[in-house]
Amino acid sequence: MKISNILITLIILFFAACNSNNNDTDHGHEHNTEDNDHSHDNDSNHKEQEEFIISDDSANSKSNEMGNGNGELSKDFLSNQENQITLVVPANKGIEYKFYIKQYEKLIYEWSADAPLYFDFHGEPLDYDVTKYFESYTIATADEMKGTMTIPFEGSHGWYWKNNSNKDVVVILKAEGKYKVIGLK
Repeated sequence: MKISNILITLIILFFAACNSNNNDTDHGHEHNTEDNDHSHDNDSNHKEQEEFIISDDSANSKSNEMGNGNGELSKDFLSNQENQITLVVPANKGIEYKFYIKQYEKLIYEWSADAPLYFDFHGEPLDYDVTKYFESYTIATADEMKGTMTIPFEGSHGWYWKNNSNKDVVVILKAEGKYKVIGLK
């Protein structure tokens, strides 16, 4: 995609965000780290969450997932897949992107951003009250991260990115493993 198309998309997303309803009520637990605090609500969403996906190659992912016959993904069978997702973290806002992964599966990941972001790579156990428990694997500020994670428990796992700058930041996330994409939460 040409840079001019990306810029136009970013501008459209920015204006859409400006016109959207901002709900900044805090009704979850606090997980504080200096000026970069975020919280989960009862649905494991971070406050200040807005939907900003530029592209998601899920349609092109290498996947052969079996359903349960009702159009739903069976959690008993998750095939290996690869995805590349381009996200926008709006200026002075945060977003969260998650995958459903079973215990002891491996997640190979790599993400890069065009500016440093505060992030929390973490997971929440399946069917557990996330206002009481979630586990952070890495909390830092960086413009990239890559590695392999053996998932310690079944549930949702992924990243919360917080943009503390006055400029939108683009994140390109690549993931490979046996998972179901939950997406933005």
